[in-house]
Parts: sequence; structure tokens; C-alpha cells
Amino acid sequence: MNKIRIFGIIFLIVGGLGLYYTNGYGFIFGILAGIGMGWLLTGKFIVMSKKERESLKR
Repeated sequence: MNKIRIFGIIFLIVGGLGLYYTNGYGFIFGILAGIGMGWLLTGKFIVMSKKERESLKR
């Protein structure tokens, strides 16, 4: 498991607990939980196509 997926798990847990225990910050904790899910599933900060990666190497 790479570091980004570990961050995803942490963000997902913090977001879920924040949604459960706070009343006024649902939007912020929902964003954190969404980011955590994305990182957990993809394992990347930014999703790029193969062509984009090749153009950055040049």
C-alpha cells in the first residue's frame, strides 16, 4: 500500500467522523471524505492519460 492510499484512508476516516460528530461543517468533511475515497481508489494525486505523461517528459 503506497503513501497516497494511506492518506486516503486517513482522510476518509476523518471525513466520516467529522460528518457524524459535527453539525455545521458537513460540506467540508464531505469534501475530505470524497478526496479520501478518490485517493484510496486511484492511489494518485492527479490522474493523467498516457499521452499527457509522455508530453510532460519532453
